Amino acid sequence: MATRSLCYPHPKDAKSVVAGGVPKGIHPTAGLAHNWAYDYLALGGTAVLAVEKSTVWRLSGHNPTEGVYGGDIFGWNTYLITRDGLIYFYTHQGERFVQVGDKVRKGQVIGKVGHWPNDPGRSHTHLGVTHPMGDRASRTAASNVARAPHVNGYVPL
Repeated sequence: MATRSLCYPHPKDAKSVVAGGVPKGIHPTAGLAHNWAYDYLALGGTAVLAVEKSTVWRLSGHNPTEGVYGGDIFGWNTYLITRDGLIYFYTHQGERFVQVGDKVRKGQVIGKVGHWPNDPGRSHTHLGVTHPMGDRASRTAASNVARAPHVNGYVPL
């Protein structure tokens, strides 16, 4: 694995609903093997940034206007994969601006945080990381993202 140059999933000017926007409590992503995540609290509509240069590998989820399923499944999901096989899984997006196969740059706006229905204090980006070396490496990679610097995002063309 190469040394990674990463950015935090929200831009410098993101308005967090918690002091400093620092995520707490790494946790596994249900249904994805070796995918460890942090929840990055931010107001609905906040830009969601690509953590590093990658390709859009998969899209899933459901229209956020349909609400929350099962208490925690809300909004659009985006999967990014790097050249060396690291997978970033973003969820709870209200909008997304990418399609499968798109190449994205570090700091590129790929979507927006969804407005969590009836609970604006719960709006966040769930960002999980799956490392090809397994569970421990995935936890380390997720923590590296949490420590990465905020950057200025840009609006897609």
